[in-house]
Amino acid sequence: MLSSPVWRGLPALYFCLGLVAGGVVIAAALLLVGSLLRAPLPPPVRIGIVLVAALVVTLRELGVLRFPLPENKRLVPESVFRLGRFAGPFQFGLEMGTGVRTYLPSGLAYLTAVVLLLFATPLTAVAAGVGFGLGRSLMTTSALHFDDSGGWNLEWDHRSTAVTRVLLVGYLAALAVLVSSLLPA
Repeated sequence: MLSSPVWRGLPALYFCLGLVAGGVVIAAALLLVGSLLRAPLPPPVRIGIVLVAALVVTLRELGVLRFPLPENKRLVPESVFRLGRFAGPFQFGLEMGTGVRTYLPSGLAYLTAVVLLLFATPLTAVAAGVGFGLGRSLMTTSALHFDDSGGWNLEWDHRSTAVTRVLLVGYLAALAVLVSSLLPA
C-alpha cells in the first residue's frame, strides 16, 4: 500500500508528519501516566525496574528469550483514506506513530515506554516521541525510495539481525548513561 505512486511526494510527507505527531502523543500519554507511577516509587526501585526490563528486552532481541510482544491485531482501517490525499495519510501516520494500532517488531520501543513512564520530563518525552516518529519515518521513506519489486523487504530480511544488534548496543549505551546520571554521586 505505501509503495503505491499515491504515496509519493506530499502524501508521504504528511504520513511521516503523522508518525512524528503520533510518537509525541504516545510519549505525552506515557509522561502523564508515569507522573502517577513515579510518586510512590523511590529512584532506586525505578532504576531496578528499568534494568530488569532492559535485561529482558536485550535477551529477547538477541534471541535468547522468545515471547511475543504485545500487539493490537487490528491495523489502521482503510477508511482513513477516505479523508483525502493529505488528511488520510496524516491520520494513518498518527495512528501508526502511536504504536498502539500496529505491530512493533522490536522490544526497544517497549523499553523506551518503561523509561518514559518512570523517568521522563516533558522535554525528554517530546524528544523520545519525535525520535520514535522519525525512526518510523526513516523506515517508510527508505522503503519508498527503494525499488518497486520488493527489494526493500529482501534487503531488510538479509540485514535485520545486524541492524538490530547495532541499534541494541547504541540503545544500551544511551541507557547506561541515563542510569548512571540518576545514581547518587
